[in-house]
Amino acid sequence: MRIFQTERFVKENEKQGDIPNFTKVTKDVMKIVWPSMVEGFLVALVTMFDGIMVSSIGNNANSAVTITKQPIFFMICFITALNIALTAIVSRRYGAKDKDSVNKTMHEGIKLSFIISLFLSILVVCLARPLCQFMGATSNTIDYATTYLSIIASGFIFNGLRLTINACQRGIGKTKISMWTNLVANLVNIGLNYLLIGGNWGFPQLGIAGAAIATVIGNAVAFIICLVTILMPKGYLKLQFKQIFCIDKVVLKDIGHILPSCLIDQIFMRIGFILFALIVNYLGDDATYVHGICNDLNSLMFTLADGFSIGTAAVVGHRLGEKRKDLAIVYAKVSMFMSFLCALIICIFMFSARNLLIDLYKPETAERKNMASNIMIIAAFTTLPQNIQWVITGILRGSGDTKFTAATSLISVSGVRPLVSYLLCYPVGLGVIGAWIGMLIDQALRMGLNIWRFSKKKWLQIRV
Repeated sequence: MRIFQTERFVKENEKQGDIPNFTKVTKDVMKIVWPSMVEGFLVALVTMFDGIMVSSIGNNANSAVTITKQPIFFMICFITALNIALTAIVSRRYGAKDKDSVNKTMHEGIKLSFIISLFLSILVVCLARPLCQFMGATSNTIDYATTYLSIIASGFIFNGLRLTINACQRGIGKTKISMWTNLVANLVNIGLNYLLIGGNWGFPQLGIAGAAIATVIGNAVAFIICLVTILMPKGYLKLQFKQIFCIDKVVLKDIGHILPSCLIDQIFMRIGFILFALIVNYLGDDATYVHGICNDLNSLMFTLADGFSIGTAAVVGHRLGEKRKDLAIVYAKVSMFMSFLCALIICIFMFSARNLLIDLYKPETAERKNMASNIMIIAAFTTLPQNIQWVITGILRGSGDTKFTAATSLISVSGVRPLVSYLLCYPVGLGVIGAWIGMLIDQALRMGLNIWRFSKKKWLQIRV
């Protein structure tokens, strides 16, 4: 029962006031966390549906989409780095009840997001085919992959801007706004997938291009909804067009204080993921296809951890903005405990239902199905360290301790994961299964490093 006694979560000399009970803390956490969980789950669910619908074209088309994911995620990582900095700053200013600073931060964030998104969109469209070749596309998948990546990149500006607006909304605890925008966008995406991939109801049959167009239109709809939320006169976040053309050097300095380490964190993480994907993709089309299925299913389950991470970052930021370090510790520990329970349930579900989930993708051979089933066993157990380390990562990022998260990304994601995966895949001869064992080791290492950092409490002393 000590687990539920929040008074014991902090030492007596650390207490700055009354400590709410476990039920109160849980309600406060879940109020912000559950919309983020639903939002992430819906995004991953649509990604899974994309894969299932694209599989109707053929397994090669599904492999092509898998190949394009890392270039797409590399684009997003620059926006993600910006958004981590924005959420950390906005949550602190919101906790300090500084509405003016919150809105100024949002305006500078939108401008930076627009510039970054536009530049990356042009760059990736121009380099789409070489990027797909670099990622291991074969003669069977190169045309599919190039088409898909070019279309997605051309509409990236909508995705970048809506992610930035949602990051600011999360910073003030308005996670429901982000959830609803993604819900509408995902429904649009799924509907257009049905119409454009197979050419139903008189629409042209565009195949993999239809799937990409549906995603871009879905992101555009999400952006429009996000824009409306910051144009509402009674909203806490309010867009003022005159501020779009002004530069606030003080706010830019605040963002610049956190952004470099956030960017390094994301780049190292993405480099590690790209190396990991290359190791798998060069095993051949079978490995790429199976990895794509398992990655989709794992991502679907990971979204629950991501929801906890996003929500906890905002909650902890609010407590730090209120100058209540003791409550920051309490809310962080409750979130970690709840995330672990969630991971345990996910682990059991993924292990038990793995074959039913794999059958949704209609693998063409029994060998592919068996390979995917074996990988899903590893993926199920990976959720335990993955959920714990990711929630702590959100806590550290939300407090501004981004230099440490950058260091762990360099050591574990960019170093340990690809190295161990390569050794197990090729010299040891385990193939794609070896890559997933490498992922499990990476997650366990990051969990250990993050728990150590959290226990040192240096994250409580960082100024944002």
